[in-house]
Amino acid sequence: MNTPFEPRTLVNGGMIKQFAGQSVSIMVRVESVAGTTLLGNSTDNQKLKISLPNEICAVPGAWVEVIGIASPNEGIRAKEVVEFGGEDIDFDTDSYNTMTQLLNNVKQFYRYG
Repeated sequence: MNTPFEPRTLVNGGMIKQFAGQSVSIMVRVESVAGTTLLGNSTDNQKLKISLPNEICAVPGAWVEVIGIASPNEGIRAKEVVEFGGEDIDFDTDSYNTMTQLLNNVKQFYRYG
């Protein structure tokens, strides 16, 4: 049985505050992981503190997608973390930031096709 995705907004670090209390998805480069706390940098170089649902094995420099609830203090209470295979991923941060801006500022275009 397929379970539908919970609606969420794709964001970068600079957008976190405006989505406080809402479900978001963000790409983060891991700085460190200690227990259930991940410290990292968003694609627009914002420092983030993420409360994890459980411990993960992500290494510093690795990219992860964090899905969770944004908090007003530029943090996230994660529901899920998707790891992308280590620090050797060449992730295009400029394109990701452009995409988040487009998706959040031109919503009418996506509603009507």
